[in-house]
Amino acid sequence: MLVFANPTFLWALTAAAIPLMLHMFQRRRTVVTPFPTLRFLKAAQKRSSSRVRFENFLLWLLRTLLLLVIGFAFALPVLRSATGGSWLSRTRRDVAIVIDASYSMNYELDRGKVFAICKDAAVSIVNGLFAGDRVCVYVAGDTPLPIIEKPTTEHATVVQAIQALACQHGSSKLDDAVALALRTLEQQDGRREREVYILTDGQALAWQGFREAPPDEAADDSGRVRITREQRDKVSFFALLAGALQPDNTCPTDVKVSPALMLAGQTARLNVRVGRTGTAKQIAVAVEVGGQERGRRSIMTEADTEASVDFVLSGLEPGVHVATVKTPQDALQEDDDFQFLIRVRKQLPVLIAGPQDATRYLKAALAPGADDESVKQVETPELAQIDLRDYQALFLCDAFPLDGQTILRVEEYAKNGGVVVVFPGYRAEAGAYAELKVLPAFPSGVIDIPVDMAARPLRRIPNKEGQVVTFTLPLPPGTVPTVALKRVVTLGELEENAAVLITAGDDQPFMAGRAVGRGRVFLFTVGANRDWSTFPLTAFFLPVVHQLIRQGAGASVQPPHLTLGTHLPVNEAVPNYRDDDAITMPSGLPLQIKDGGNRTFFIEDLPEPGIYTRAKTGAAEPEPVLAVNTDRFESRLTPASEEELAEWTGFKKLLSAHDPEEMLRLIDEHRNGRSLAEIFLWIALVLALLEWWVANRALRSQVGATEKMTVDSAGKVVTS
Repeated sequence: MLVFANPTFLWALTAAAIPLMLHMFQRRRTVVTPFPTLRFLKAAQKRSSSRVRFENFLLWLLRTLLLLVIGFAFALPVLRSATGGSWLSRTRRDVAIVIDASYSMNYELDRGKVFAICKDAAVSIVNGLFAGDRVCVYVAGDTPLPIIEKPTTEHATVVQAIQALACQHGSSKLDDAVALALRTLEQQDGRREREVYILTDGQALAWQGFREAPPDEAADDSGRVRITREQRDKVSFFALLAGALQPDNTCPTDVKVSPALMLAGQTARLNVRVGRTGTAKQIAVAVEVGGQERGRRSIMTEADTEASVDFVLSGLEPGVHVATVKTPQDALQEDDDFQFLIRVRKQLPVLIAGPQDATRYLKAALAPGADDESVKQVETPELAQIDLRDYQALFLCDAFPLDGQTILRVEEYAKNGGVVVVFPGYRAEAGAYAELKVLPAFPSGVIDIPVDMAARPLRRIPNKEGQVVTFTLPLPPGTVPTVALKRVVTLGELEENAAVLITAGDDQPFMAGRAVGRGRVFLFTVGANRDWSTFPLTAFFLPVVHQLIRQGAGASVQPPHLTLGTHLPVNEAVPNYRDDDAITMPSGLPLQIKDGGNRTFFIEDLPEPGIYTRAKTGAAEPEPVLAVNTDRFESRLTPASEEELAEWTGFKKLLSAHDPEEMLRLIDEHRNGRSLAEIFLWIALVLALLEWWVANRALRSQVGATEKMTVDSAGKVVTS
């Protein structure tokens, strides 16, 4: 709407009547010239009168317009984009400021980091408010964070809160923060103009929620606050896109370590993914282990895509190694490093429970040397005093029946990633095994095999599509292991996530497996000694047992790295976690471990990137247990255009700027209007020049009546 900042000068528009009055009361001066024949003068005067009247009308029109335009210019006309203003007062406002706090806001420009630029712009917006204007501040992160939750007129307090803000480590969801800010503004009383300022780097990823959100609903099934169509149409939105128009960034995005289970003497292979935003570029990628560089490769990264590079690491000693992938430093240094852990084990600790006669062959196969401490054999009652989490695999050889407390501990051990292998025996009836609910199938009885049917070839059942538990031990070419069966356990129906992996002949199950939680449970239908079969004496016995241990160990291996904000059970991330373990974050603060009951502990949120350490009771030094990195989707700095933002958001009134100065100018035009005084003054200048030209032309073209008369060839006087 058009308003006037100095409406008093509108009275000056009455001066436009002066040219009219001058033209109306101006008397034409008559020049008397004695001439005998007056009819020639009258004819000349009649022919020129119409042109004179037109020139006078044009001069009057130009002079009137000139005075009108000058009057409008001094009245200071202002074109406002918002309604509700008046000529004599300013409209009060409720303002919400949403600041993007994702780590991409740390991008370094010539004038400083984008986050600092946005904070300074927010302070300027607050300082530009009037005393009655109210303001609230929200930070857009993975979840919206209210800094000043309710709009307040205490502008100094708001400025202090903004200046104290720090950039977060995660990503940002602008739609959630804007929706929460709009709901807060709607809850305020009074008729005020509402304005929302979104201060961000212009990265397209932060606006993703606007494209996915239903535009016409206030909330979806998840309960998240949504932006309504009425809010999109009536509220004025301003977006400061302070990031680089053509960002340039390179970062490691992912690292895969193989094999998943590393033993001493093995070679580690790393597959590193490198992301690129910007034009194609040749970069160097380095790998450090324990602070020392162990490899460097140069690769060519294409524009706005990812590249892959492989490294080989050998000679790693047993222990937990902190490794880092590095790319050259650029404008966004927060994502130049990617940390992960390489766990190298000297051996796989195994616990064997059962009587001596049932465990003799298994103990000899796994620990042929008397000094091998990786294998421990105990009697069944001793299981109650042993912490099973210290062992990678638990073998139960003729160990049933078990008491109820031991059954619960074995089941918990399997669900948390342990390997349980069960060999039947003579001590218990088939029904005693049913107490262990994690078995792949429950024994239904025991049968003796006739001597003439004892020889059976062992066959590995091919893995089916979608099968959870698998067995992939390859057999030597042309070799079919054969065992002589004496007694076997018959099995009932297979349980969920269970499968028969090896058969003795065509129809006799020999070994079944089941995936339970993160662990694996295997059940043989023969015992671990010679009384049931010749299996312990075959060359196939040791490879099968080792395969079971490694397969289960691979399933329970802790990941080499995690992502910021991950929610997970502690046992999936921290090996052999105990209640009295103290886990420390990279900042030195303790990590909060939640107790879910029934001895289940979980990490609700990983709040910081870096290396987390664990201090065990009695241990000399803390050990690294977690490597946490930021979600590298935030490193995709592809900017969004103003046209895309208008389409994604659906905001009817959206004004965007790429620097704070332009933003303040847009705010001034929105709040105070765009002054048209300069335009009117230029129009006045053009009208003045046009009036001068027309007036001078009219004076030069005025010719006397006698000058218009000529004498023709016949001697007659004629008028031209």
